[in-house]
Amino acid sequence: MKSYKLKLTALTPIHIGTGESYEPTNFVIDNGYLYEFDEVKFYQSLDDKQKKNFLRAVESKASDSLFEIHRVIKLNKQQAINSSDKKVQVSKGIEKDYQNKVGKAVQVEGGRRINKRAVFNKFQIEKTARLINQNNKVYIPGSSLKGAISTAYQELVFKKDRKLWEELFENRNPSERIFKNLSVADTKTIKSFSVIGYGLNKERFEDDNLGPKTIVETIFSNEKQQSQFETTLNFKDYITESGYEINFDKLKKACNEHYLPIFEQMFKPYAMFKGRKIDDFTNEYFSDTFYEKYKNFKLKENQFLIRVGKYSQARAVTIDGMRKIRVKVSGGGPKRKPNKWETLDQETTTWFFGFNDKSNSNLLPFGWMLCEVE
Repeated sequence: MKSYKLKLTALTPIHIGTGESYEPTNFVIDNGYLYEFDEVKFYQSLDDKQKKNFLRAVESKASDSLFEIHRVIKLNKQQAINSSDKKVQVSKGIEKDYQNKVGKAVQVEGGRRINKRAVFNKFQIEKTARLINQNNKVYIPGSSLKGAISTAYQELVFKKDRKLWEELFENRNPSERIFKNLSVADTKTIKSFSVIGYGLNKERFEDDNLGPKTIVETIFSNEKQQSQFETTLNFKDYITESGYEINFDKLKKACNEHYLPIFEQMFKPYAMFKGRKIDDFTNEYFSDTFYEKYKNFKLKENQFLIRVGKYSQARAVTIDGMRKIRVKVSGGGPKRKPNKWETLDQETTTWFFGFNDKSNSNLLPFGWMLCEVE
């Protein structure tokens, strides 16, 4: 077993989903930060009158009980901040939306009475992975890194020899597969930034930017400030029964052959889609600075590229030649028409990180990470 020390630099925001969320009833947003507070500490810090108001709201079954809970929290914002054990930077757009929609109990929106619970549900914020026993630092799990490497390597083998791919990855008992010889440790932080912003879905092949959106916590990186980590990769060179040699250099080669073309495509004005050349609007959402920095991106001999985390897109997590990406082409809507789908070899939309939910510029793709062998 050989060990390789890797330095990891996030090139863009990364979101490692945990299945957990920040809930509007256990955080406040103030002066550019989200403060997640301990509900017990917060309750204990209230005076007797506010304790009664808080308990009345918590025990209420009324439709506006969430707003009443938050009204008490807002009235005692400083106590909530003092009771917090974590704070995360938020974008100005997030803070503005919070103050306008959750921070005050609006009764109408656009002339119509609103669904108050829906307003709160929209402000559930997806958490990214953190190390609880290390001051809640953001990190990249080793399983995410190993999964990204495995996808790339399977593609390399599949393109070389489909029967060999079946031998190594499909027909074997899982305990006998080659990646039992690969282990990647959870990362240690060199420097990191975490920012909460919007996940925005945009069309790739149409000039239409009105897609779904969500609110996400990210390991933040852009062209000016970059989160960096280190990890140790252990790998045992392996020779298959048919004599095929597997080594670390092939792992690097596989990652670059799989991920680099996807990265480079983001900066091209056209893509091949359904057998013809078509406009790809992806790079039109980037800032000029980001576009100029990475449009001619080159890797050094000791570097390889991967994509990790949620919103990494279908091409990054599937094997070229085996991709069957199900894409909705019509259906739904106000008339509830039946959904129609087609199977393609690439996604037709892409996810971006944005500071404002209506942003159509200065956006960043998710998940890109540069690995350097030290």
